[in-house]
Amino acid sequence: MNEIISYGRIQCRELSPHKNRGMEITYIEKGMLEWMVEGVPEKVESGSIYFTLPWQVHGSVNPREPDNMIYHVLFHLERDYPEPRPTFHLPKSFGFSKAEMEILSSTFAASPRHCFPATPAMRGLMPTLIGELQSTHALREAHTTTLLRAVLVELKRIVSGEVVDAGSYSYSEQRVQALIAALPAQCEQRWTLAGMAKFCGIQRTQLNKVFQKLTGSTPMEYLFRIRMERAKTLLRETDVKVIDIAFECGYGTSQYFANTFKQATGTTPSEYRKHFSGLSAAESRDWKNVQFRSEEEERRRIADFRS
Repeated sequence: MNEIISYGRIQCRELSPHKNRGMEITYIEKGMLEWMVEGVPEKVESGSIYFTLPWQVHGSVNPREPDNMIYHVLFHLERDYPEPRPTFHLPKSFGFSKAEMEILSSTFAASPRHCFPATPAMRGLMPTLIGELQSTHALREAHTTTLLRAVLVELKRIVSGEVVDAGSYSYSEQRVQALIAALPAQCEQRWTLAGMAKFCGIQRTQLNKVFQKLTGSTPMEYLFRIRMERAKTLLRETDVKVIDIAFECGYGTSQYFANTFKQATGTTPSEYRKHFSGLSAAESRDWKNVQFRSEEEERRRIADFRS
């Protein structure tokens, strides 16, 4: 499709501030990231759907992204939109009427948030869309257009809060969702697989299976990311000592915590606190003055991330 700029299932290793000549939609299969849109940070977790529009500068202030796997598609709109607009036009080839485009675009343009929990439908649509874009069969373009239309409609339902999908989850999935919701406030506990399974009332093998389906991670991998995110928040937003942060995040010693933190982020806790507490004046200017990333650079980056 001529409208598609880049796509793929990739590991995003870094995300410097940039703008794209189109609309970007990303499904996070695995990972727990800290991205910003127009200088406003958002948590981007496993099982989330994330989108940006052409005029929105977005990226990460972290120099190295943690372990992740994402499904990404970036496509042209009817034209470039360098300035914010209340509505915009999708490509005519997508087949939306003028009224449908106004409903979709006004919802996306007005949203103060860019990251949302993905519905079961979206968790299936994004991998299917990327798989179809990578295929070579005769009806590839027709099927891709159908899937992309479905992604946009489902994204609109998610952003506008129309989707209530609790009934789509099995009993095991509902119990694991309850555990996922509880972990951030209880990450200091000495969790084990047996303890997590008991919390959910299911067997450990079922816990692993459901957890990976919902988050793309094993329970212990997810707990590790929760602890790292809690540590980053405390380092950025409080003056709590590193040793106390270690205990609050479930680590027995400050040295083990420091080693683990550096392995995950590329910096020590003290360095993180010093350098990533917020955007400096120079960084803020950089974010405001970002120009469109070229299509050639975008495609090259995605190819690099695939390798």
